[in-house]
Parts: sequence; structure tokens; C-alpha cells
Amino acid sequence: MDFHPFSIFTVMTEASTEQPRTVSRIGLPLVLASALGSTFGIVLAQFLDDLGDGILAVILGGEAVLYNNRVEISGAGDLAWGGGFVLCLIVGLVALFIYPTQRGHGVSRLGLLWTVLHVLRQALTQAVLLPFSDTSQLALAYNTFEAPPGLDLVIAAGGGVGLLLVALSAASAFLAYTPHRSLVNTPRKRLFLALWIALIPAVASAFAAIPFFLPDSEGLVLPALPLVAVIFLATLAAAPGTTTVIGPEDERQTPWPWGLAAFLLVLLVFYLGVLQGGVSMDPRVWGA
Repeated sequence: MDFHPFSIFTVMTEASTEQPRTVSRIGLPLVLASALGSTFGIVLAQFLDDLGDGILAVILGGEAVLYNNRVEISGAGDLAWGGGFVLCLIVGLVALFIYPTQRGHGVSRLGLLWTVLHVLRQALTQAVLLPFSDTSQLALAYNTFEAPPGLDLVIAAGGGVGLLLVALSAASAFLAYTPHRSLVNTPRKRLFLALWIALIPAVASAFAAIPFFLPDSEGLVLPALPLVAVIFLATLAAAPGTTTVIGPEDERQTPWPWGLAAFLLVLLVFYLGVLQGGVSMDPRVWGA
């Protein structure tokens, strides 16, 4: 057998002794596109979380300054810290309904899938942690209400169920990006595919997103980044039993994600060159 430089991404099957051997590769471009899409999803989710807090603070009559890794609020009260949760939940649900309307299984749709997953993760994780941390942003906003005892546990349970459902349903969504049906025709192959286009990109993107949030001297974002991949263990576990995905009969090639990579580089420059210094969310001071 000839050695291929990307043999780790190769799966070979023989349907029978009378049929020619079918060779199908997951392909490095697909894995890279998934990692970059996940990186964008992480960055966008954190941005929406901070943006939502800032918007609500301004609505409540306070002031907010948006940075690349946090938002600083004054004069608005603790209720403003619930704005990020609400905005992430709204954007995540809207994107969730938009996703099925998109055609094909290219880089842009894969990026949208990661956006849905990370934005919903950002919101639902806050709900899960609500009863366990009095200093979390959602807890600060929640404590401004005279809520009945036990409601925080109900919210946490709902968030946990939602987070699990999102992770489990993501298995079929990721498997749909298979380059060929021979890569999803057995439980072992589905597990292997989900590993390379879901879990490994999620882990890699947690590290790739670090430069967007530097410097993080107060530890507001970076300590939690390694945990973003945890929910995708459920995605990986669900993949072998997901039999609804057939895959294309002709091998589908994913192009190199040069456009997405260039966009992330521009976004990084914006984060470090503009947001790192802080931007007031009061439009009256823009251009002053």
C-alpha cells in the first residue's frame, strides 16, 4: 500500500471481492474549515454576550464600554448583566431556525452550524450555572428579582436539558458534511468522522481563540475556554447511533477555507487594534 501524507484522514473499505476498493478521505480542508468555523463561533458568542450586557445597560440609563474580552458597566444596576444571556439566546434560536434553510454543505454553512452551537452554548451554560455561582453575570441579574425559591434550579435544569439536546442533535448535523457515504455506513466510521470534524476542531478552536481575548489579566474569558469543547463529547457519543445520514454517492471535496481564514485575521486585527482599547456603547460620543 502506498503511503499518503494525510493517511490519518483516510478510510478505505471493500464492499466485496468483486467490486473495486473505495477510498474516501475526510480531507484536511474540511477539518481546518471546521476548526476555523468553531473559532469564529467562540469569538462571536463572547462578543454577543458582552454586547447584550452593554446594550441593556445603556437602555437602563447607564454607561458601557465594550472591550475585546469584557464589558464595563456603570450606573445601570445588576439587571444589566442579564442582557448578554438574552441576546445570545435570541440570536442562537434565530440562527437555529435559519440553518435548515441554507443549501449545500460548504464552508459557510459549516461556519453557521458552529455559530448556532456556540451562541446557544454561551446562553445555556449561564443558565446551568445560575444556582451555583452568586457572582456570575446571570446570577447578579437574577438576584434583582424577588423570584420564588427553587426557580433558579428549574432554570438550571432547563438549561442543562437544552444544552444536552443541542449537543446530541449536532451529531447528525456534523455527519451530513461527510465527503462520501462510505464514511458514515458503520458506527465506527461515524465516530471517527465526528471526532475529526466536531470534537477535535472544538478543542483546537479553544486555543485558536485565545489571541482574540488578550490580555486577560482578570481571567474573565481565558480560564473558561478549554471547557467550550466539553459538550461536544456528547456529540461524539451520539454519532455512532445516528443512522439518519446517508451521505453523497459521489465524493464531495471541501475547498481550502482561505476566505474564512482571512476574515478571522481581519477580525483579530479589529479586536486587538480597536476593541482592546475599549469602545463606548453610547452612540452620542462616537466621532466626538
